[in-house]
Amino acid sequence: MKPYMKFSTTKFEGEETTICDDFVTIESVLELRLDNEFIAAFVCTPGQEKQLAVGYLYSSGIITSPSDIEHLVYRNKLCNVKLKDGVSVRRGKGFSQIRRFVGTECSAPEMLQELRTGGDIPTLENSLNIPLSTLYETSAILRHHQPIHQKTHGTHAAMLTQIPDNTLVSAEDIGRHSAVDKAIGLAIETDIELKKCFLFCTGRLTADVVSKAAWTSIPLVASHSVATDAGVRYAKKANITILAGFRHRRFWQYHAGAGLISQ
Repeated sequence: MKPYMKFSTTKFEGEETTICDDFVTIESVLELRLDNEFIAAFVCTPGQEKQLAVGYLYSSGIITSPSDIEHLVYRNKLCNVKLKDGVSVRRGKGFSQIRRFVGTECSAPEMLQELRTGGDIPTLENSLNIPLSTLYETSAILRHHQPIHQKTHGTHAAMLTQIPDNTLVSAEDIGRHSAVDKAIGLAIETDIELKKCFLFCTGRLTADVVSKAAWTSIPLVASHSVATDAGVRYAKKANITILAGFRHRRFWQYHAGAGLISQ
């Protein structure tokens, strides 16, 4: 299934109108189950559903390693993940991501406290030297490596770059969280070491996005967009370097953590 479709539209430009075709992004859905138990539902771009499932489980701290998975089956918008015998999962702890479904177990003040303190996300001990030139190169590559966005202007993108060989994986989705999860899933699938990668996004660096890096040991996150206060707090708590506002050869560093920028 293609991630976009063509529509006939009327284009207004000044006083003139033109009948033309335009491409729009398709919204699909995915239900994720863990050992047949409902975990989450996503509105997402069709494609890479298995990678989205694995990336989400790992980047949300639900599983501690991709090797916890015995197998997964995707069929009819449903992905069911089977864990190996004896594997336990984290439940009901940690912010990990803004909740798609707000339950009665967590009040607004409790969620606000997690935003302010960084919850119980892990603190990274591994460090990684990242050449400044590689950051600039990745920023440029990401801008031009979004085929769905070039057609529709309707998706976010996320790219992981492994140091020092600069191996890349990237993904697009209508959701900035799902783009990150898909990229993480692709990295796992291709045996890329996440602790040797930095993450570059097009979306805002909020608490939930930074927490994904924390759970997967990614020492630096960067974006063409902006960071939020909670995103910076989470980066400080997790010892993650956070960079935002990339424009040409300019950006802002909000916290210097485990991702060390070298000239």
